[in-house]
Amino acid sequence: MLGGVGTCRVVETRMRTIAALTIAISVWSASGASALADYNASEAETNRAADTALRQTETLITGIAFAFDYLATFVGEAGPPPAIIQAELQATTKRLDGVRSLLMIAQDGTLLHDAFAYPAPQVNLSNREYVIAAMTTPGVQIGEAVIGRTSGFPFAPISMRKPSINTVMTAITDLRKLREPLDWCMDACGGALLTRDGKLVAISPPEARLDDKIVQEIIGREETSGTFLHAREQISFIVSFRKSERFPFIILASKALAPTVSIATE
Repeated sequence: MLGGVGTCRVVETRMRTIAALTIAISVWSASGASALADYNASEAETNRAADTALRQTETLITGIAFAFDYLATFVGEAGPPPAIIQAELQATTKRLDGVRSLLMIAQDGTLLHDAFAYPAPQVNLSNREYVIAAMTTPGVQIGEAVIGRTSGFPFAPISMRKPSINTVMTAITDLRKLREPLDWCMDACGGALLTRDGKLVAISPPEARLDDKIVQEIIGREETSGTFLHAREQISFIVSFRKSERFPFIILASKALAPTVSIATE
């Protein structure tokens, strides 16, 4: 009789243990599945942000390139006096969202025309990287953010040499406009616009610092788009990048992951 009672207790204990393990495994599986779902959702969201920022930035630069073409034709064919050129620069600038001014720069770096200054300030810009890049490389060039020599305000230069009039056209682009597509969520995420060789043009939030390891990871990849995890100080980020095939720039979007999501995906 005693043996029967003891056997029942052993069986009961084992059943409780099995039940507890079953519950634990179910909870662990549900937690893992939830973390994976959270990661997949964050990755999809980050990819969409990168695609949107790429599309909007290409649209902005396309508009500027069309303006360069128009102005080169206007100056080359009409041969207007300086005051008329300056007035047309100003009118064109007002039609370009996010552009503060348009400049025409001679091949020796002399500032010929400024959309909002007549006569143009007597400055030489031959040592500016965006002028050198436009003079030596065909097509539209996007430069890293610089401080205006006459205005004292930061801007992103978008430039292109127009051989027909022996001039470098430059759009003084507002960094706030370039940050707009990078401001894609309110918390723990951001983005950046880089030159093709990894120099910073614009970043969101503006006080953020971009880890050079992320830049080197993107520059070192041959593919034009991709997504990867970047770990830093016990937190991981999803980074999605897009290399424009139309213009020399790179877009990246990033989103921080919750610790549970990060651990589940390592």
